[in-house]
Amino acid sequence: MKKLFIITFIFFNTSGYTQGITAGIKLGGIGYHPKPTGSEQFYKYALNKKRNLALFRSITFCFSYDFNEFIGIKAVQTLLLKDCANKFAGVSHLGINIHDRLINWTNEQYRGSFSFGPLFYYRKNWNQIEGYQTDPAFIQLSQNKIWERKFVWYGGQIQLDYFTNNRDAVSINILPGYPYIYAISAGYSRRIP
Repeated sequence: MKKLFIITFIFFNTSGYTQGITAGIKLGGIGYHPKPTGSEQFYKYALNKKRNLALFRSITFCFSYDFNEFIGIKAVQTLLLKDCANKFAGVSHLGINIHDRLINWTNEQYRGSFSFGPLFYYRKNWNQIEGYQTDPAFIQLSQNKIWERKFVWYGGQIQLDYFTNNRDAVSINILPGYPYIYAISAGYSRRIP
């Protein structure tokens, strides 16, 4: 009964908090590949000698709806115009969005959130690059052999916002794709009343 009360409180308690939509746009970014894959030589924009830190060109759209100050839902669509190997890719994510207020962080100028839910990653087939071999533990080649893809039920995304006023924020998105990639992009976020 106590667990049911806590869940009900988190979803339906508004305590003066205004429900609303937040929209954002981010440009990317930097990708860090902690686990060697043998594909490092194909990263066109590597930043270090190990070639596990690389730039990519992307645009990310984020939309979230807050039920209250603790929880909401979030949709994220990232289009990688040029991924680490100079190919087109994308990431689609929909999840439950948990806010920092849940752990009693109440600084109004800063906001942190973590969304948890399905994530779909797709990219143009890297097998068209001479010498590349698909890692089936990470990604699968589609039947048409044009795309590679990865679907996970338990994907996530972290967002950190610094508000310059009560609506506008400088925003950073982090994709924790453990153990394959961590990606960071930055941009702008706005609360829409």
